[in-house]
Amino acid sequence: MKDNPITIGFDDATFELKTGSETTQLIGVLCQGIRMVKVVKCEIVIDGNDATENLIKLVKQNENIQYILTHTITFGGFNIVDLEEIYHETGKPIIAVTEKKVDLDSVIKALIKKFPSNYNNKIKNIFNAGELYETDINTAGGFSRVFFHSKGLKIAEVEALLNKINIDSKLPECVRLAHLIGRIF
Repeated sequence: MKDNPITIGFDDATFELKTGSETTQLIGVLCQGIRMVKVVKCEIVIDGNDATENLIKLVKQNENIQYILTHTITFGGFNIVDLEEIYHETGKPIIAVTEKKVDLDSVIKALIKKFPSNYNNKIKNIFNAGELYETDINTAGGFSRVFFHSKGLKIAEVEALLNKINIDSKLPECVRLAHLIGRIF
């Protein structure tokens, strides 16, 4: 693994369901090591099913990317990405990072309640993410526990990558920057 791997991190922009808006932005930040190189974005449907295909398009427009990282597997409410499909279509390892363990039973119940006739694909994407692993990474503030799903990398490789691209927070720098940029929309 290079000292300054080329990564792209994704998060969604904030949105208010009460405003009636049907879309939000998917923000991607391309970094070399911990240095931001480029920002990309596209619209996704809130609670829709287009985050996977849009994320793939943004990655394919930036051919030098070595690793894809996301802040969880959900964007725009319940627009759940399929990590397996992203890995297969791009050929790039993907890691979905989260700061806390997810209560899978509660998420499935919420999906069934919110999408009574259309929840199967969303649940399939959750299971396609695979096992949720946990590790401790060294940040400027000391060791922090993070959780992640991974496709295309062994657990030790994920841990090594996270220790290279995390500085001040539990989130890799590319994801942290996407998260911050998404807050200004």
